[in-house]
Amino acid sequence: MSRIPWRYLKRERSSSLSLSLSLSLQCPGRQSPQIKNWSLNPRLFVPSSPLGYSLAGQRGSSSSSSSDASSDSGCGIFRVVLLGDGGVGKSSLANFFAGAQDAQSEHGGEDSYERTLTVDGEDTTLIVMDTWGSEGEEPWVQDYCMQVGNAYVIVYSITDRASFESASELRIQLRRTRQAENIPIILVGNKSDLVRCREVSVEEGRTCAVVFDCKFIETSATLQHNVRELFEGVVRQIRLRRDSKEANERRMASLKRRESMTKRARRFLDKLVAKNNKKMALKVRSKSCHDLSVP
Repeated sequence: MSRIPWRYLKRERSSSLSLSLSLSLQCPGRQSPQIKNWSLNPRLFVPSSPLGYSLAGQRGSSSSSSSDASSDSGCGIFRVVLLGDGGVGKSSLANFFAGAQDAQSEHGGEDSYERTLTVDGEDTTLIVMDTWGSEGEEPWVQDYCMQVGNAYVIVYSITDRASFESASELRIQLRRTRQAENIPIILVGNKSDLVRCREVSVEEGRTCAVVFDCKFIETSATLQHNVRELFEGVVRQIRLRRDSKEANERRMASLKRRESMTKRARRFLDKLVAKNNKKMALKVRSKSCHDLSVP
C-alpha cells in the first residue's frame, strides 16, 4: 500500500458536537512548541492568528473522499484547495492562514489547516489544503484535489509568466472535471511586491479571470497584502452559492448600505452604458471580477 502524501483533518462527530483536538501552539521565547489539549465546541474562541482568525483546529489524518467534502459543507465546513505551480507562494499563503508569523516559516510538513473566520458577522470554517505539487506526489493525488474542493484558489506568480499560463490550464482542467458544479474559483496573482520583476500585468490577470469566469485578486504573502481579503472573499463566494436567494439578497443589501453614494452611482452608470456597448460590458465585467463580495 502506497503512503498517502498528506493527511487530512479527521473529524469525530458526537451527539454533543464537541471536538477533542490536540493543538500545537508556539509560545514566544520557547525552543519547542507547547502542547495543549482542548475540548471545544463550535463557538470556542482561542488566540487569533496574525490575520485575525480564530483557531478551530489543525490538521490530523484521514482518508477522505469527495463525498466527505459534501458532508463537511453541509455542516458549514468547506474545503479550499490551493492549486498552482511550485514556487508561486501557495505555502506562504497557507502559512499565514494557519497563523504563522512569517510567511517562510515551516509548519512541520503540514499541508491542511482549519480556521474559523468571522466574515460579515457570520462564522464559517475553512480547511485550506496545500497539497498540489507536493514532492513525491502520487499520480492520483491531482485527480483527488480536483474532486474534493468546495472552492479553489489558483495561484500564479506575477514574476513568472509560465506559472500564469499553467494557472489558465488549471482553470480549463477544473471546468472539465467539475463542469456541472457552480464552485467558487479565485485566480490569485501572488508576489505583487516584486514590481520590478513583474512579467504578468494586472490587466492580463483580470482579462484571464473574465474569460474563464472566475474572480481575481493580487496578493503579497511577504507584505501580507490582500491575504485577509483573499480568504474572506473565498468565504463570501461560498456563501453566495450556498445560501438561498433571499439570504443573498439580504447580504447584498447590507453591503450596499455600506457603500458610498458615489460608488453606487458609478456602478449604476457603468451598467447602463454597458447595455449598449460590448466593449464597455467587458470592461465592467473586468471591474467586477476582482470584487469578491459579488457573484
